[in-house]
Amino acid sequence: MQTTPYTLKLSNGHGWRVIAGKQAAPWVDKLARIMELRRSEQCGHPRLIFLDKDEEISDALFTGLNMPDMPGSDWRLHDLKWLHFYSHDGVPDIICRFGNEDTHGLDIVRMWQALHPIYERSLADGGMPFHAGLAAWNGKGVLFAAAGGTGKSTCCRRLPPPWKALCDDETLIVKDKQGKYTAHPFPTWSEYLFQRSEKTWDVEQHAPLSTLFFLEQAECDEVVPIGPGKASIHITQSSTQICRRDWRYLDKKEEMRRKNMLFDNACALAKAVPSYILRVSLTGEFWKLVEEVVASQ
Repeated sequence: MQTTPYTLKLSNGHGWRVIAGKQAAPWVDKLARIMELRRSEQCGHPRLIFLDKDEEISDALFTGLNMPDMPGSDWRLHDLKWLHFYSHDGVPDIICRFGNEDTHGLDIVRMWQALHPIYERSLADGGMPFHAGLAAWNGKGVLFAAAGGTGKSTCCRRLPPPWKALCDDETLIVKDKQGKYTAHPFPTWSEYLFQRSEKTWDVEQHAPLSTLFFLEQAECDEVVPIGPGKASIHITQSSTQICRRDWRYLDKKEEMRRKNMLFDNACALAKAVPSYILRVSLTGEFWKLVEEVVASQ
């Protein structure tokens, strides 16, 4: 019997229903726990259907759909090695089948890759994944972006009340029909991959995106404004750090198409949301400078 699906609702009105075949159900339950997804019968959103590598597609998973057999000639395969994604021009749903490979931490790697359709559809809507920590202050969302190991997590931990750190590594930016941007916290998968904690993230939680800060280590705290041109480059680089882990499996033509889409989105975001270089020292109170900037927006 098919269990009630989990639902992921995004702030721009879009979302997903996350469904599992019988064999993949324990894995999906764990994914849903980490992302704090809730069970719901809500209709209207496309479905992410997860199947184990040897699992048959049951009629129950396709109730109400007139679909050809999968995989058939009309289905496109995006092979990420540990997950195989099938998409169809006439169907909004995505079918995700486990690959045959086995390696340490494979469940977590697959969960990381499971975000691919979510990120790609958000990219098509004008948003993007971002390699950044997300924090909220006075109801405004603030991103702290940097490459891995250069201070995102430390900065998020140092923020005092009434700041609230929502995530410290990966954020999804979504754009609504009115051109407004909001940010959702997404998991830090290394917490599970290296068994450091069993933290969870409420990925449906969101904040209106106010300001972008790109971190640099320094002797003294300083905020330096940057214009849309330079900001668009920083935004593209930060998002590419997330996207490239899946793009490496694309053919060159499709990879270039998505890179161009990302750059267009980055330019639009850079014009809409102010960006700054944030130079952070080991002992300074950098958040006071950030508060001055955010309060002025």
